[in-house]
Amino acid sequence: MTIQNFSPYLHTIDVVVLRYAAGTQPGRIEVLLHQRENEPYKDAWALPGLVVNGDIPDPSIEAAVKRLMASSKVGMEPVYIEQVGTEGNATRDPRCWSSTTYYFAIVAGDTPAGERQQFVALDDLVAQQRPAAPGRQANAYPLPFDHNRLCALVADRLVSKSLYSSLPLLFLGDTLTLTESADVTACVLGRPVQKSSMRTRLLAMVEAGYLQETDDKKQLGMGRPQSVIRSVKPGQVFFFDRSFEK
Repeated sequence: MTIQNFSPYLHTIDVVVLRYAAGTQPGRIEVLLHQRENEPYKDAWALPGLVVNGDIPDPSIEAAVKRLMASSKVGMEPVYIEQVGTEGNATRDPRCWSSTTYYFAIVAGDTPAGERQQFVALDDLVAQQRPAAPGRQANAYPLPFDHNRLCALVADRLVSKSLYSSLPLLFLGDTLTLTESADVTACVLGRPVQKSSMRTRLLAMVEAGYLQETDDKKQLGMGRPQSVIRSVKPGQVFFFDRSFEK
């Protein structure tokens, strides 16, 4: 059988690398951007991405993802990574018809940006696609290709999954406190989270063997020192019986 190529075609991998900036007031979720070195959109800020099986052979999608995460465009060890979906059309890339398999990844703590990198508020990138959520201030930040749309789709996945899982806690790393857990969850969901509800969730994770209480204390602000809880299963997500919506 003869297969005719009607037009050029590219498939890419794009990743939305997320970190929690607790030091900002209020805390916010930020996205890693990379300054492009080549055309199209040379010197523009964009999501880290690469062409699958382009100049470098990739035996699989998974291999391409590992290559991207290890490259200078990212160069960070994620505590969690998840495939979100695939987008494709004739207009997203000026070079030709293209598609992308896109992911989100979480890096723990205040991970610094490297050369030709910067972190930008997720709300600002989403605001380019739609208005900011009530109570949030955002300034639209345009990206090339369809990268603002990818950020908006990742934001939706992040919120929906955080309603019924421990996903937001991964931003905190191997140790956490009750207040930190409530704060990062509220930041992700975009609304306040009661500490009593958060305490119930943490206890469920302790009972399931995902977290372990310690005798250590951590000073947060001017209040009393808080008990430190340690992750027993770093990078693993716990799913609760009930959603925060219920």
